[in-house]
Amino acid sequence: MVTANVRFLTNSLEANLTCRSSELKESLEKIGVLTPFSQIRLDNARTLQINLIPNDEIGELICSIVNPRSDTLGNVQRLCRHLYCMNEQHTESFIKKLESGKIKTVLQGIKEAEKMRAEKNIER
Repeated sequence: MVTANVRFLTNSLEANLTCRSSELKESLEKIGVLTPFSQIRLDNARTLQINLIPNDEIGELICSIVNPRSDTLGNVQRLCRHLYCMNEQHTESFIKKLESGKIKTVLQGIKEAEKMRAEKNIER
């Protein structure tokens, strides 16, 4: 999906953004980043350098809706994690919405993924 290359001072980290939030938090802390990743904007180049690298077609679609000026590392990770945990039917539906332009931002993607997850829970 998406890998984040994070550089902080002389330390660096490569994180698969489908990981759990707790895993990302621990990894960032190991390289000295104490700011909650939900508050780290992607364009925060003064202290951190973050590069998002798509690993597949879904990753490319996700990266295409990322706005570095307003999106945070935490929101991109949340979206990737939601997609990772979706069943095949919901994943296909989500991809179609990305491709058609119905989902234009990371926040819209998170809301849509949460909506799909809620529908899945109701079906059970």
